[in-house]
Order: sequence, then structure tokens, then C-alpha cells
Amino acid sequence: MTEPRGRQLLPGQTSRVHVYDVGARTGRLVFESSTLLVEAPNVLDDDTLVLNGGGDLWLLPLPAPGDDRVLDETALVPVPMPGVEEINNDHVLDRSDGSVVVSARNGELYRVPLPAGGEARQLTDTTTALPTTRKFYLHGIAADGRALAAIVGELTPDGVWTTDVASVDPGTGEPTFLTRDGFPDDGCTFADGAVLWNTERFTPGTAQLAVVRDGGEPVRLTDDDRVNWFPHLSPDGAHLLYLSYEPGVQGHPADHRVELRLLPGALVRGARIAVLPETLVALDGGQGTVNVPPWSPDSRWFAYCDYPVR
Repeated sequence: MTEPRGRQLLPGQTSRVHVYDVGARTGRLVFESSTLLVEAPNVLDDDTLVLNGGGDLWLLPLPAPGDDRVLDETALVPVPMPGVEEINNDHVLDRSDGSVVVSARNGELYRVPLPAGGEARQLTDTTTALPTTRKFYLHGIAADGRALAAIVGELTPDGVWTTDVASVDPGTGEPTFLTRDGFPDDGCTFADGAVLWNTERFTPGTAQLAVVRDGGEPVRLTDDDRVNWFPHLSPDGAHLLYLSYEPGVQGHPADHRVELRLLPGALVRGARIAVLPETLVALDGGQGTVNVPPWSPDSRWFAYCDYPVR
């Protein structure tokens, strides 16, 4: 029997997309489906989101402000990607050339033109790492498009699976590793000349946010008993958004009670200030909620997904 493409909804579960106005501290439901699980929104422009669902890439035209319609799966516009069989929820917009780079289930990265889609160009070649099994999981792209921030997962010949932060050259597909410390790393992205990610190096078993500036040592950004994932600095550098699980959660599983939290972006630039994170939203989700950069280009709002069970 053929396995289904992409993640599937649980019985009685819906997949929803919201947009959140940071200035007003209000959210708006814009999409809901009981048949297709969509994930990981990117903001193409003020009118359009990019999401994955069913192993494919989709555009979601947004209702205009003041339009209270909640769209469903019939509003989604497919993005053709000849050459890519199935993608996961790690896809990032490259604003330097108007494309999107997607992570495929086969572990490779591909560049796809937007918004119309088209023939995908493979950027990596995992066979060069043999006999080590290697997979790339994209989470960020430098503003000039010259580097990809990716987690490189490797299964060594002795059976050890590692995840490390790397800067990947989009021209050659070769990774330059930024961590090789043996601790689980994920959610890496570039921000204001720094590298952001979540790591268990500070507290084994509990992911916390970290930043490295100018090739220095990692600096811890969160310090609590919650499990903190996927840091996203707003384009204007003012806000640091992240996903926060309850204490004791391992990894970044789906279908948990989670929070979207906000910290001052100045922390990324080395500001030494004592501040408590602000919880913007508590929701049912985790995996798929904000795996990739969800900010609008003007930093006024972001998009996220949740998955309530009725």
C-alpha cells in the first residue's frame, strides 16, 4: 500500500492558518481545512503566503484586511516543482532572486521559481558524503542569497545520528559546519550578521536558543525550563519570535500545547538586558507551526499554523 504524502490530520483535527499583528497584539484566522494539513508559512508579500501540504508547495492568497472570510483548501494555488517528488516543511524564500528553496524528503535542497513554479534546480548532492548518510534541512537564507542556513543530519557508519548547523554554498552545495559539538541542533538562521539556532548544548535534553556573532562562542538567549525552538528575528531586527514547549518535551513533536513567545531583537545583537519573554499566543501545534521564517517583509505581522482537535 502506498504511504500518504506529507503529514496527515488526526480524526476530528483541523489545520488552520492565522496572521498576527504584532503592533495590535491581535490575530486573525484566514484558513481552515479538515482534509489537508498545511504547515510552515512563509510570507511572500502582503497578499500571499507560501505553505507546504501533502508533500507539495502551495500559495495561499490572503483575504484583505477587514475581510473576515476564512478560506479552505479550494483557495490554495499549487506551485509546480518538476524534478522534486515530495517536500517537507523546511522551505525558505530567497528574496535576492524571487525563488524558494525547499527541503525534499530525499534529503536534498532544490531551488524553485516563484510564484509560478517551474523546473526545480538541485543545489546539494548527498551522495558526496558516502558512506555517511546525509540530509539537509533548510531554515534560513542570507539576505544576499549567497549562503543557506541548514541543519545537516548525518548517520555515520557506526550508526550515530547527528544534527549540526552549517552554512551551505548554494553554488556548490557544500556545507561549512558551524557546529560539530555532539549536541542536537536545529532551527538555524542568519540574522544581523549572526547565526541563530536552538541547541541542547547548555542543558542536555532541553533545547534553548543560542546566537553566535563574528565567529565567537555561542551565547545563550533563553534560560528557563521550557523547551524552546525555531528562533525567527523580524526583518527590522526588533523582535525575536520563537516556539516554546512545556518542560520535558523531547524534540519538536506535533500536537502539543505550545506558545509563541517574543523577546527583544536587541538580544541577538549582544544587548545585555534582563527581560522576560512575552507569550503572544498559546495554541495546539508544535511541528509545522513556525518551522521556517514566518515574518512579513515589513515586520508588522507574521503567520503561523495550529492544529486543534474538535
